[in-house]
Amino acid sequence: MISNLVDMLVSIVFQGWSWWWECSNQKDQLARAVLTLSVVTVAIFWCIRMFKISRKGTVSLPPGPRGLPLVGYLPFLDTDLHRAFAKLANVYGPIMKLRLGNKLVVILSSPSLAKEVLRDQDITFANRDPPIAALTLTYGGLDIAWSSYGTHWRMLRRCAREMLNSTSLEACYALRRHEVRKAIRDIYNKMGTAINIGELMFLTVLDVVMNITWGGAQEVEESSLRNEFREVVGELVELMGKANISDLFPILASFDMQGVQRQSKKILLWLDRFFDPIIDQRIKLNEVKGERTSNSNKGNKDFLQFFLELKEKEHTESWSKTRTEMKALLMVNFISNLQDT
Repeated sequence: MISNLVDMLVSIVFQGWSWWWECSNQKDQLARAVLTLSVVTVAIFWCIRMFKISRKGTVSLPPGPRGLPLVGYLPFLDTDLHRAFAKLANVYGPIMKLRLGNKLVVILSSPSLAKEVLRDQDITFANRDPPIAALTLTYGGLDIAWSSYGTHWRMLRRCAREMLNSTSLEACYALRRHEVRKAIRDIYNKMGTAINIGELMFLTVLDVVMNITWGGAQEVEESSLRNEFREVVGELVELMGKANISDLFPILASFDMQGVQRQSKKILLWLDRFFDPIIDQRIKLNEVKGERTSNSNKGNKDFLQFFLELKEKEHTESWSKTRTEMKALLMVNFISNLQDT
């Protein structure tokens, strides 16, 4: 996949250069010569700068294979990245560096190193460099997965911890059992006919997650909307994992050559239309009743209600930003639970 990106970049540059050269007439000979000289000069200075940076960083950076100018090690990567990284680890050790385009990547292939980074030194490595798709779909990285470590991230973690503690999960046991039994009844009633198990699993988990998140699944009872939601989730997961040339070469991000950012914005608009009415309905219920509403599971508060109460306690942030954070959390909560189905 990454090799295809490199081939596409080289092809676009070559075609653009050929078109420009052919369309120019003889009167532009001097302009072409000046532009060519400028491009060559910039390329030479860039190569010298990258060479100095690589020489300077050899002491502090881990070992790794050398790549080519501009593209780094991209042309040499296999489509099966895990196999390619395993082969490189046999040569350079359990920690190594790769330069992929303009990105410097450090790869760990040892359980002890993974433990050191993810648990022992987790605060040091807590900040993220989100890809364009993740940055767009999470309203600029406002969710717990892609936000940088700090006060905001700790507040988001507190929200997630409150909703995922053992007490909250135990309170949802009856709900989970009810949804599973309903799915089994559906299978029994369709005995003798073909059943899409993947779709059935998705809809069952969807109902459970919606009840835990905002206390009800009635908002998407229509089969057409449920199927549309499934398609949107599939597209979202695909975009999040898609190799994007703009991530490796940030200078090309404004061109959006693969349309990743454009597709992400379309999905984000759909999610806004889905989540905004749910949030508005809960706010109106709270105002009418004059008290905090909770779901039907033994008085246990759902995710949305907890966030609304937290918003009331902390007045340092504007409601517009808080609402955006809420939608980012709702979206991540959904994707993390639905992507495996």
